[in-house]
Amino acid sequence: MKLAIHFGAGNIGRGFIAPILQENNYEVVFVDVNKELIEQINLFQGYKVSSISLNSSSDIFVKNISGLILDDKELVYEKLAQADLITTSVGPRFVKDIFNLISRTKTEKTQAFIAFENMYRASSTNSIDSSLSKLILIDAVVDKIIPPQNKTSLDVIVEEYGSIILDKNIEIKPLNESKIVSYRDYEHEFYKKLWLLNGLHLKLAYFGLSRNFKYIHEILNNQEGIEFAEKALDSLSKAYNLFSKSTEDLKDFKQTILTRFSLPEIQDEVIRIARNPEIKFSKDERFERPLRLLISVNEGVETFKEIIDIIFENEFEQVDGFRDFKNSQLSYDKNYFYNEFWNVDNYSEKYIQALGN
Repeated sequence: MKLAIHFGAGNIGRGFIAPILQENNYEVVFVDVNKELIEQINLFQGYKVSSISLNSSSDIFVKNISGLILDDKELVYEKLAQADLITTSVGPRFVKDIFNLISRTKTEKTQAFIAFENMYRASSTNSIDSSLSKLILIDAVVDKIIPPQNKTSLDVIVEEYGSIILDKNIEIKPLNESKIVSYRDYEHEFYKKLWLLNGLHLKLAYFGLSRNFKYIHEILNNQEGIEFAEKALDSLSKAYNLFSKSTEDLKDFKQTILTRFSLPEIQDEVIRIARNPEIKFSKDERFERPLRLLISVNEGVETFKEIIDIIFENEFEQVDGFRDFKNSQLSYDKNYFYNEFWNVDNYSEKYIQALGN
């Protein structure tokens, strides 16, 4: 059996990545900083993953797993040297720490590395040592919603939908293609998810805040909310087709997103999704870049304008980071926002016409 070392024994690691690794005939060894969590994994050597959808639920059991505490460096190095595949779900800012460990590991094996992180090319851009010639870096777009969990148990509840898209421009395929795993154009798939899924998520969060909704699914159970969501997805889809220079039919993809967001059990709080607005509304991110593409070709941006109006007209003190965002970027007029925050030059008049000033 092949060996996979997975850094991060949290909900994504246990609930999504480990089952996929086992389906691909890997022995799974978790590495984590949480000593208590690793002790639980070694004690029970398994747990239940419950998948939920609007109409059904199902359980699978992940068995024969083990774990290492990150501080036990000698054991970690020993296992890393034996690994066929090294994966992570630790958060983007910690991936370089994993590379530090890998760079100190002595092995003659050719190994694959996949960072399952919500970050652009998290596998290849976080590499710190080009001399690791036997380490094949594979960028991934990973998509799975994990609802709030019972932290006293190893068991995990996840949404039924899941997707792992791996960069097709690689030498090997460490995971078999399946209903969940595929090999495609990374650039296209990353921005498709960032704009249509994360971009819609952000728009719905601020739409919901302005109307005192607590959860995303409540917005989609409301007629005004579902109409806004559909219009937002249509414009984001136009932006994606402009970017990808394709006529890809996104009808099923859009419906899947709406179905996923409609699931009450996800308990997707708008206040959580709206946090860190200065990052999410920044230049080249999930809101600004598709908007820029649409404005450049004079396409309609009605739902973008509605969100711009919402963030300028409200305080949202309850949202983490919003006060600072308001003070630094939203305390002047919209024209200042376009030119100073987004560095809009050539199209400033178009922005004023489309979004107001």
